[in-house]
Amino acid sequence: MNSIKTPQTIFPNWMRGFLLISAAYNILWGIFIGYFPETFFQWVTESEASVPGAITWQGKGVLLMAGVYLTCAIHPGRFWYLLFFAAFTKIAGGIWFYFYILEQQVGDKATFHLLMNDGIWVPFLVFIGLRAHAYSKFKRSTENQA
Repeated sequence: MNSIKTPQTIFPNWMRGFLLISAAYNILWGIFIGYFPETFFQWVTESEASVPGAITWQGKGVLLMAGVYLTCAIHPGRFWYLLFFAAFTKIAGGIWFYFYILEQQVGDKATFHLLMNDGIWVPFLVFIGLRAHAYSKFKRSTENQA
């Protein structure tokens, strides 16, 4: 059964909600990493080693990505490509974290961190990015018809 294509069916509200929740999650996570880098590092590495300076920059990067998610939630048709950038940063950030921070030593907490803060987001971001791109094309085609 063919349904009528509307902006709501192409990019439903739950996708905007997901992006808004992603923004809020990243704001909280970025603040936590930025203000408590020692706590974060010791929790995820399960060690008492000294904290590399890159952890503070990681917190800033997470806050930056919160802005990307918020922008995409507000204007998905205009900034759809940023969702693919976000998926790329999740993959690249996870790989960087695994090699540079964890030094290929993965415990239970590090596995949880890599899966929950990197891996699980990628399929959603790609799917929502594809829908946002379709939304963008639909909006352009309706503007051209007017």
